[in-house]
Amino acid sequence: MSNYTTANKFIVAEGEGGQLYLFIEAKKNHPDEPRIIYDGHDHAIFLRSPEEKIILDYIHPEVRDQLRKARRVVMVETILENIKESYYAEMQMVEKIPVDWSKIGLKTWEEVALKK
Repeated sequence: MSNYTTANKFIVAEGEGGQLYLFIEAKKNHPDEPRIIYDGHDHAIFLRSPEEKIILDYIHPEVRDQLRKARRVVMVETILENIKESYYAEMQMVEKIPVDWSKIGLKTWEEVALKK
């Protein structure tokens, strides 16, 4: 998992037409064939490019079903409150992401919510 980073903050929002938008902090390079691997649970992996893998951790239970059903989302990269760029990322649904999240210090949404 050393070649993975974790998104410090991200927001999932739904547009008027039902399109999902995922806001993240802007990165330096332009993405290359971006896609999101998701199994419908607490975490997803955003493959921004073959070399850049970002863990989207603690996906809120209220948006999981929408993400599961989405074929693609609009990724919006921001610098402070300004949009740097936006693009589509295809959703790739899998049965289970083969990662033991606890080994990299990630817990479930419920475990984190209970500590607040």
